[in-house]
Amino acid sequence: MATFTRDAAVRLILVRLARLGQELGKPVLAQADEQTRLFGEASPLDSIGLVTLMADLEDDIHQAAGVWVTIADEKAMSRLTSPFRRVGLLADHIVELVATAQT
Repeated sequence: MATFTRDAAVRLILVRLARLGQELGKPVLAQADEQTRLFGEASPLDSIGLVTLMADLEDDIHQAAGVWVTIADEKAMSRLTSPFRRVGLLADHIVELVATAQT
């Protein structure tokens, strides 16, 4: 099975954010990058938007990597630095999840 790269994870997140931005009427999401905040005051997403993003990404990951993962698992929720804080941190988390699921 092919390795799922960090670049692939970042691309999936950015494409999904752009689509979500269209759905929510938040064009700023189309300009997202690795430093874009995904929750909190500086984030363009509310809690429902973040949950929608995670659910959609799980489907995207399955299509791209051929495995099912749960992004918001217990391990993620207990981390000192939340993987949901920024796009780059989420990409790192996704790569870890996919690598584990592929073994």
